[in-house]
Amino acid sequence: MFRQQIVRIFSRGFTIRRLNRGNSPANISRMRFRLPVSLLLLAAILIGAERVRPQQPTAPDQLPEPQLHLSPTELKIYKRAKTLVNWNSGQIHACPFLGKLRRVENQDQLPMILERVGQTATQLLQDFPRIACDESVVSEKRARSSNITEHHSFRYIVIPRPTSDVPAFSEYRTELNGKPFDPSGLGGVTMITSNYASTWLFLSPADQHDSHFRCFGTQTIRNQECYVVGFAQDPGRFHRAGKLRFGDQSIVVLVQGLAWIDSQTFQLLRIRIWLLAPRMDIDLQSHDATVDFYPVRPSGSEKVLWLPGDVTVETEYRGVWLRNTHHCSNFKLFRVESTIKTGN
Repeated sequence: MFRQQIVRIFSRGFTIRRLNRGNSPANISRMRFRLPVSLLLLAAILIGAERVRPQQPTAPDQLPEPQLHLSPTELKIYKRAKTLVNWNSGQIHACPFLGKLRRVENQDQLPMILERVGQTATQLLQDFPRIACDESVVSEKRARSSNITEHHSFRYIVIPRPTSDVPAFSEYRTELNGKPFDPSGLGGVTMITSNYASTWLFLSPADQHDSHFRCFGTQTIRNQECYVVGFAQDPGRFHRAGKLRFGDQSIVVLVQGLAWIDSQTFQLLRIRIWLLAPRMDIDLQSHDATVDFYPVRPSGSEKVLWLPGDVTVETEYRGVWLRNTHHCSNFKLFRVESTIKTGN
């Protein structure tokens, strides 16, 4: 479970949708990249966004889609999942991410922590601007017959898509010159990962009711004392889900994970997520992501934002292991410029 892992997957796209369990038409948020392979950090993991066409960033397509739901097989798998919320002392001690953890004796502080981090998430979302940054990606693939490592550079763009009841972001990338991202130039890379800027939304007030939580204690990371909070999506009441497509096959992705929350500011410093349950029915052993957030004042803005600086995504699928390591820098406000040329 804890070994960083990842996969070769032939995918038509990755979609995150918000579900509507009432009688009104579904309010669907969707993000989809038509690429040879698309895996989202459960993030994009994970969190949903409107459909984005890199070729037309100012006019996203918002065509409705069928409501997303768990198949009987998926529901059975996720309901049987053994999550970190119920870890015993031995499992906590064995977790490599919880070294030097100062454990708590009870859950008395958990409601306060969730309330405060929810308030911080709400403040961050208010007036969140369009952001662009430089992204470097190291992609690794290990299979029986080959080991491949490739380096790529992109421009990564995050656009807030606020709605009446749920926050969402559109995230996509372009070439450094601003042209649409062309996946055909990725060579041997077989996994595209994105949507990692949205992972903090798991702790937003709109999403907290979809998961079970547990405070494990405090731990120091990057010289900051943090509350370590575990969460696991509930297959009976979730409203967000990831959808991974492997050729003509697709699965609904639910997750669990750990969040490191600054004990003074209640900012999210780090989040690590993995599958709520391995999907051995399709031989998807693991899909894990770690996102580190840092305070950044983007060029052109007076506002300090907490944005992803370092991201690692690993997957293992049918014996093939992949890892994407992302580093983001040079954040700035994203503006779309147009030029009108007239004839002489």
